[in-house]
Amino acid sequence: MRTGEAAFGNLVADAMRAAVGADIAITNGGGIRADRDYPAGSVLTRRDIQEELPFGNRTVLLELTGADVLAALETGFSGIEDVAGRFPQVSGLAVRYDPTRPAEARVVSVTVGGAPLDPAATYRVATNDFLARGGDGYAALTHGRTLIDPTSGGLMATQVIDHIATAGTVAPTVEGRLTDMSR
Repeated sequence: MRTGEAAFGNLVADAMRAAVGADIAITNGGGIRADRDYPAGSVLTRRDIQEELPFGNRTVLLELTGADVLAALETGFSGIEDVAGRFPQVSGLAVRYDPTRPAEARVVSVTVGGAPLDPAATYRVATNDFLARGGDGYAALTHGRTLIDPTSGGLMATQVIDHIATAGTVAPTVEGRLTDMSR
């Protein structure tokens, strides 16, 4: 969760994005706590989800420029050598990054829905209320317009539970959303 893409992180980010109809979702790996592996065929309970997401964070929807999205991603990769909780888990985009480059210059490329991120375009971004307030150093997420605020946004844990219930069966995988170019 704190040094690379994680299957459960993908599930959480996908649930957030779907719940608010966002183009992309960014959440911090440090907000996902239990970090357990769930073998194929596992039945996830409400308790499992609440143990993974214990902070009661709510999903918010922001309207941000591509430049702000890029700045937020740079923040997310800035503490990788310290195994910082700000490392991003994402949905709706693919990021190539190089952790050997200086902090705030680690993102090599970003695509949204297969197209390059446009710094001048506007994107609907789902994130959690902690990051939306600039937590974990995500100041760029405070620059946008709030479309769904924390009082209106749902609990992340409930959104994940609902996402699983709607799908019936989920099989999240590590699928190349976050690619470390130094390997």
